[in-house]
Amino acid sequence: MKHINELYKYNRQLLGEGYNKALSYISQIIGLDIIDIPSGTNVGDWIVPDEWVVKDAWVKFKGKKIIDYKWDLLENGLSLMVYSEPINKVVNLKELNNHLFYSEDNPKSIPYQFSFYDKNWGFCVPKELVLRKKPSACEGGTCVPDLKKIDPEVGKIQIEGQDYSPKYESALEEGDYEVFIDSQFKKGTLKIGVHTIKGKSDREILIFAHLDHPLQANDNLSGVQCLIDLVKQIKCEHTIKLIFCPETIGSIAYAETQDISKVDFVIAVDAVGNDNTLLIQKSFDKFSRLNYVVHLAVHELGVSYRKGDFRALIGSDEYYFNDPLVGIPGIMLSRYPYKEYHTSLDTPKIIKEDKIKETADVILKTIGIYEKDYIPVRKTKGVLMRSKYGLNTIHKYLNRDLDYIWYDIDGKKWLSEICLPLGLTFDYAYKFLSKLEENGIIIRSDNRKGRKPKITRKK
Repeated sequence: MKHINELYKYNRQLLGEGYNKALSYISQIIGLDIIDIPSGTNVGDWIVPDEWVVKDAWVKFKGKKIIDYKWDLLENGLSLMVYSEPINKVVNLKELNNHLFYSEDNPKSIPYQFSFYDKNWGFCVPKELVLRKKPSACEGGTCVPDLKKIDPEVGKIQIEGQDYSPKYESALEEGDYEVFIDSQFKKGTLKIGVHTIKGKSDREILIFAHLDHPLQANDNLSGVQCLIDLVKQIKCEHTIKLIFCPETIGSIAYAETQDISKVDFVIAVDAVGNDNTLLIQKSFDKFSRLNYVVHLAVHELGVSYRKGDFRALIGSDEYYFNDPLVGIPGIMLSRYPYKEYHTSLDTPKIIKEDKIKETADVILKTIGIYEKDYIPVRKTKGVLMRSKYGLNTIHKYLNRDLDYIWYDIDGKKWLSEICLPLGLTFDYAYKFLSKLEENGIIIRSDNRKGRKPKITRKK
């Protein structure tokens, strides 16, 4: 939690002083190689944006400030939409309302809103500043809703055909509002930090945690903390690269400027510290071996989890690599959704350290299974005499599953692909086949070359 509390203090935009200080802090802890990419650089179909600097921003009504942006650790540090363009004009209430953002789910909080790539401006406020409840016909005991008449389809109380759900009216008066945003866009440098853990193999695994999003702790300082914790725990065959960058544009820039020809797979770690079960979002290729391996990992660890298809609920830095023309499978680990998401309520107070540790354990187990995984090849046909190799059990259904493993060995399937549908743990199936391997009944095909992406980028 020490690192999360410290990094939370920095104004971590896509580019700029606050982000650079955060990256420097991480580098002092674990050591980072820094990749610099100037604003305006074309990276694939994207362009690295300019740096955004704000000096002042406010909204006045009748000479009094009703919104006043100041960068600090209090809620008004989010009161200006990130990357708002400069403006100095008088607007009416209708136009102002088009540029005010609030959270429906957390009406007392201030939302985190941004417009990185579209020119716009806006302010973020609690809902109660913009809207207030109208007096209800049921207030003061004038009527009591009949619970039997709640319409379950729409979730509204219906009494004699009338809707008694809360109604809202503007909390702001009609009139002229002075809007002032003193912001500047200037050429800057997008910075990516890479910590490399050398393995025996030059095949690579990339693990991403985005470092941007000011005043958001779980999203994604929890992921950053997870990667920092992994540094002392990872010991494997692969070369591991832990990558800290601005979300989406950072991973795209990395892939487009670095050599990714040796990357076997990618894991994006995003918002993993809140109190929710782990979400595993699969790679775009549903039949990727990585999808089998990560599910075996959580089964092996006994971790409660949810699963979803590629970008089913949310997406992050696995996005680029899943393009079939790139050909590198990538998964996302998260605990989304959570009620504090993208609001001023996402503070270090909601972080659960055991959830970050659990995520790290899943990553380590995934790497471990992936590296032990192989394609078994049978040297004989027909029914396997299990007792001959000390593999017969007293359990009828387990014996049947072992027969299924034997018949599924076709010289094409990985062991992970064989044992997951059977509900067997990888370690159990691995030990079973090891007995057969010792007796020369199966051999391993060459699985160390890995799968090369179809498009590569060189330094």
